[in-house]
Amino acid sequence: MCICGKKIALSLKRKRYSKKLFTHRMLKKYNLYPSPSLTVDGIIEINNKILLIKRKKHPFKDFWALPGGFVECGETVEEAVIREVEEETGLKTKVKKLLGVYSNPNRDPRGHTISVVFVLDVVGGEILAGDDAKDAGLFDLNNLPKLAFDHENIIKDYLKQIGGKT
Repeated sequence: MCICGKKIALSLKRKRYSKKLFTHRMLKKYNLYPSPSLTVDGIIEINNKILLIKRKKHPFKDFWALPGGFVECGETVEEAVIREVEEETGLKTKVKKLLGVYSNPNRDPRGHTISVVFVLDVVGGEILAGDDAKDAGLFDLNNLPKLAFDHENIIKDYLKQIGGKT
């Protein structure tokens, strides 16, 4: 069963979860342990340009980002990145390779997230923003807009891996 301890803690006390309201000792009493959320991001390069989405919601509303999102219970990270990319960009993709895992506890202001980042190949569809994306577009790899989260670092790692400029 996949249950978020934070949600259980909320229902137990009917108060907003915070470290001030719930100590680790209180959570441990109910066998609840704070843990990072798992996310995925996808890198899609088309004609030497990278696909980015403009975020519709906070955090980083109106910033550009790699397409991606939270892994749902019962799905693999590979399934999650394919689903998220299709929901946000309209493109059908397949996983080409794993780029890396990004786990800086401060990468997301909502809380600690760990992102598994994949390089993807397009197998169908057309670029069309959807779900959490306000817009989607292709950008020159060496002339990117200001990016959300740690996506600038992720793209730098991608460029190093393919032998591009950083």
